[in-house]
Formats: sequence, structure tokens, C-alpha cells
Amino acid sequence: LFPRRPPTVPPPRWPAGRVSRRTASSGDAPEDGAPRAKVARFVNELRDDPEFAEDVRVYVRALVICLTVRFLLIEPRYIPSLSMYPTFDIGDQLAVDKVTPKLTRPIIEKDAFPVHRNEVVVFKPPPAFQALVTGQAKKDALIKRCVAVAGDEVEVRKGVLYINGKAQDEDDFINERPHYDLPPVTVPPGEVFVLGDNRNQSLDSHVWGFLPVDNVIGRAVFTYWPPSRIGGVTGAP
Repeated sequence: LFPRRPPTVPPPRWPAGRVSRRTASSGDAPEDGAPRAKVARFVNELRDDPEFAEDVRVYVRALVICLTVRFLLIEPRYIPSLSMYPTFDIGDQLAVDKVTPKLTRPIIEKDAFPVHRNEVVVFKPPPAFQALVTGQAKKDALIKRCVAVAGDEVEVRKGVLYINGKAQDEDDFINERPHYDLPPVTVPPGEVFVLGDNRNQSLDSHVWGFLPVDNVIGRAVFTYWPPSRIGGVTGAP
């Protein structure tokens, strides 16, 4: 006797157009290609849209102008203390002119300086100031009023500031008259003498000495925030 052959099982028949999962070709296109195609079409449409291209050009030009003004011409500054009160209060934001000193410096006379009396200047702290403070205060820019330039004689006597022997009328912008005296000193070449408008609450030249003109970043020209304090700075050109 011979063993019986097992019955032959025919393969499954699929309806027309149907493909078995087990026999699906691995070469089928991936389903995530559609979103990428849509993105590509959208980008191409924007690229070919003249209005969109013009908007991009306008925004780029505006950005370049803003950055140029910010880094080369006008710099915004924030007031963190009361050393310049009442000219500036805590939280005031002001515009600092950075270009005028740079343009003036090459054309001025040999013994003249771009910083003038009564101007409010922003400057990098000199070494004498840094020796008196710690931490971030060593690096933060300062703001004070220039009261004397090279060659001037400065003196504070009985609450009155004297420049070259002449009493200065400062009641319009200082908080109060100084409670200290300063013997006569002459400002050396290349330096200025600066004081805070809040004379008795300011760490300034009457404590740490003269300020090198090279440390000056620019001069304060106007306050733009808050709205109630918008206006020019007393002593600004």
C-alpha cells in the first residue's frame, strides 16, 4: 500500500484590485510624501507671489535700518537707580546719541573734547570706580552729568559748585545741593568731571576722580518712556 497524497489546497483568490498584505510590494510610495509635496507647493507659490516678495524686502530693509540705528546711532538705556534724580527716575528709558562724539572727535581742535559742560553722558566705568564696587556693577555703564572739561577748575564749597571760580546755578535740575565740600582741582587733558544730579546719592567724580573721555559711549538726548516723562534732557545739545 502506498501512503495517500494530501489534498492540494488552492491559493486564495482576491477580488480584482485587492492586494494581500502578505504580498504587498515594498516598492510602494510612502504615505508621508503628500504633506511634503503640499509644503513644497506652498513655498513655490509664495516664491512666485510678487506681493509676498515685496513684503519680505520691506521687512528686511526695516530690520537693517533698526539694527543700524541701534548699534551705531542711537542706543536705548534703562535707568536702574536714583543717582540722576530728578532728571531721570527709576525705570525711565532714554535715547543715547552715540554718533555725535565719534563724528566730532576727528575734527575738533587739539585741546577740545566732544563732551561739553552740562551734558548728560553715558560711559564705561573707569578703573577708579571699579575698585570701589563689586560684581556686575564693575561692568554696567553709568550715566552722570559733565560739569567740567579739561582745563577747568572744579570746587564745591558750602553746597555750591564753582567752575573756574564762578558759582553755578543748578537748582533747576539737581535734587538738592551737595552736603560735601571739594577742594579746588583742575581737570587734566583728556578727562572730564562728572556728577549725579542727585548730588548726595551718587557715586561720581567727587568720590572716584576724573573720567577719561575715551570711556564716553554717548550723550543722553531724550526720554521716551514712560509717556508721562517724554521730553528732552536738560543740557542736551
